[in-house]
Amino acid sequence: MRKLGIYIHIPFCVKKCGYCDFYSVKWDEISENKYIQSAINEIKSYSELKDEYIVDTIFIGGGTPSIISAQNLENVITAIRNTFIVEENAEISIEANPNTLNTKKLNACSSIGINRLSIGIQSLNDDILKNIGRIHNSKEALEAVENAKQCGFTNINADVMFNIPGQTIDDINNTISQLIKKEIRHISFYSLKLEKGTPMYLLEKNKKIVMPEEDDEREMYYSGRNLMEKYNLLQYEISNFAVKGYECRHNLKYWNQEEYIGIGPSAHSFLENMRFNNPSWLTKFIVSGESGTFERNISEVMDEKELIFEYIILRLRLTEGLRFTDFKNKFSKDFKETYKKQIKHLLINNLIESDECTIKLTKKGMDLSNYVFRAFTKRP
Repeated sequence: MRKLGIYIHIPFCVKKCGYCDFYSVKWDEISENKYIQSAINEIKSYSELKDEYIVDTIFIGGGTPSIISAQNLENVITAIRNTFIVEENAEISIEANPNTLNTKKLNACSSIGINRLSIGIQSLNDDILKNIGRIHNSKEALEAVENAKQCGFTNINADVMFNIPGQTIDDINNTISQLIKKEIRHISFYSLKLEKGTPMYLLEKNKKIVMPEEDDEREMYYSGRNLMEKYNLLQYEISNFAVKGYECRHNLKYWNQEEYIGIGPSAHSFLENMRFNNPSWLTKFIVSGESGTFERNISEVMDEKELIFEYIILRLRLTEGLRFTDFKNKFSKDFKETYKKQIKHLLINNLIESDECTIKLTKKGMDLSNYVFRAFTKRP
C-alpha cells in the first residue's frame, strides 16, 4: 500500500498575528463545532482511498489548532482512524500557541495519539512578541515547553523567527540557547517575510516600522544556524534543524514529493500527480460539509517535466540533496547526463557539491537557492 499524509487545517485564532497571511478567522464555539463536523465529512469523502493507502503522518495545523476542544480533536482523529488504516507508529503532530498548552490539554492530546508538538514560540523577547502581535509572553512559552515534557512529550518543535524589526543577533542567540537548555529537539527557523495585505506589511509601507537590512538578516541566520549545529540540532532542510531522528516526517513528505490530502478551508493536496486545494472560505466549507459535496480547485495536473523540475527543487531544499538513483527510479532518466551543463556551471560557482551518488546545495548555494533553482528551469 502507498503511504499517505493527512493535513488538517484548523482555521481559527483568538487573534491574528501582524505578519500572518494564512487563512484564519476569529474563533467561536458554534463555528468550531460546525467546522469539525464538516471536516469529519470531508475525511469520509476520501474513503475510496482506504484500500490503496496507509496513513503514516497526520499534521493538524492552522490557525491555532490547540484552541479547539480536546473532544473535537479526538473526533477528528477518530474519523481518520475509522476511514483509513493508520500506521501504528504514525507521526501525529499538532501546532500550538504556548498559552493554550495547559496540562489538561496536553494530557488529552497524548491520550488520543498526538505524539509531536509544534509550538509557535517565535521569540523569547517580550517586546518583540508584542510588536509582532503574539498573544503569549516568554514566560508562558517556556512554561508550555516544560508542561509538555512533564506530560511525556519528547518530540517537540519550536518555531523561531528572525529578521523582525528591532531584533538583534543577541535576541536570536538568547532564544535558541534557552530552547536548547529545555532539550528542544527540533527548531523551525524562519525569516520574517511581510506578505501583502498583512498589518505589518502596511506598517512597513507607511514607514512605521523598518525591516533589518539584508546583510543583517543573513547574519541572524548564520548565527542561529551555527549555534544550533554546535549543539547537534543539524540542518536537514533550509529552514529546519533537528537532533538526528527528530526530523518532521510529515514535512519530509512535501520535500520528497510524496502524496498527501488536505482537510479544511484553504488546505492543499497532492494526489496522483495533481495539486488541488479547498476554497479559503469557512462558511462555504461548512455548507459543503453539510451537503457532502466538496469543491476542490485543481491548480495543476502535472506532466513529467513539471514533476521533474519540482522534484529537483524540493530535494535540493534538503541538506542530504538529490540522490541520482532515486531520480532514475522515479523518472527513468540519468540526472547527471540530463543536467550536465547546469551541474558544471553550479559547481564552478560553488553553489552545489556532487559526488557519484548525490547533488546538494553548498552553504553558499542555500543563500542563493532561488538562483540555483532557476538554473534547472532550462530544461533539456
